[in-house]
Amino acid sequence: MRRRSIFVISTLLFLAMLLAGCQSENEIMMDDVSDIKAISISKAKVYGKISDESAMTFENSEELDAFKKAFTNAKREKVKLEGVNYDLIITDDKDDNYLLQFYLGEEEEKSAFFYIGYEDKVYFTSKEVTQELRKTIKP
Repeated sequence: MRRRSIFVISTLLFLAMLLAGCQSENEIMMDDVSDIKAISISKAKVYGKISDESAMTFENSEELDAFKKAFTNAKREKVKLEGVNYDLIITDDKDDNYLLQFYLGEEEEKSAFFYIGYEDKVYFTSKEVTQELRKTIKP
């Protein structure tokens, strides 16, 4: 009976560790985007550094909705991102800024985001979200 208890406890511990590992791989980029009031975007010049030039700013709800959908649905993947094509400055209701770099995927590709200083934590969107972002940004 004692061996069976040890086996059951060991099995439960193993399953708990397995589930914890799965959760970290499904980590989402942002869970609350309701306080985003503006997103400034510019062409990226240097990987890991934000350009001080702003090409365009999105403030209307339809434009912001495409980004908000991307941020809430983007999932972390253990893939190294080779390059980016845009810098993003996200401004919230408190006028706090968040700095990100962004690879806007081509047709039928995923797009990817990461926070500056966290280049090893890359979040990918679906191909469908990429299509919405491409319509919004119009590269």
